[in-house]
Amino acid sequence: MERPGSKAWWRAELRRRDRAVDPAVSAAVRSALRALLDGVDGVVLAYRSLPGEVDLDPLLHGAPDRFALTRTPEEGPLTIHPASSETELHRFGFVQPRADAELLPDHDVAVVLVPGLAFDRRGGRLGRGRGHYDRLLARLGAEVWRVGVTSASSVIEEVPSETHDVPMTHLVTERGAIEVSRSRP
Repeated sequence: MERPGSKAWWRAELRRRDRAVDPAVSAAVRSALRALLDGVDGVVLAYRSLPGEVDLDPLLHGAPDRFALTRTPEEGPLTIHPASSETELHRFGFVQPRADAELLPDHDVAVVLVPGLAFDRRGGRLGRGRGHYDRLLARLGAEVWRVGVTSASSVIEEVPSETHDVPMTHLVTERGAIEVSRSRP
């Protein structure tokens, strides 16, 4: 049994809850993201949503040249590809660029839109537990905006953290965008 308050406990608890994101909430989050990203130069690394995550597809389709997507290879780190790349279904059920899609260099990325099971207002993020995004965020460097994208109902008091966790610089919900602490105590 997981220790109450641990990452494993929180992941199990959040998966038990009804996690469907209302389409109106997704639309409001996308609107807040458009306002935050207005005037930002560089590539915006986004994601294709899983159940329980804010749907970014309309944002991506509106300006595909501005966005990139990650690919989760069988082995190794996440790779970065144009959002306009041909896609395929990953074995875990999400859509991603095909293996032969053009690679984009890390230094092109200015902003990363990051999904999560939960976030806190200090920039903490609870992911799905494999560490893919933390390794990617560490690789991209401190100057890249790390934007947690979620519904307000998924913002909790405190997300358990470990030394390898990379905090968000911004948090966007249907209530708008806020800048959060760039470091954790």
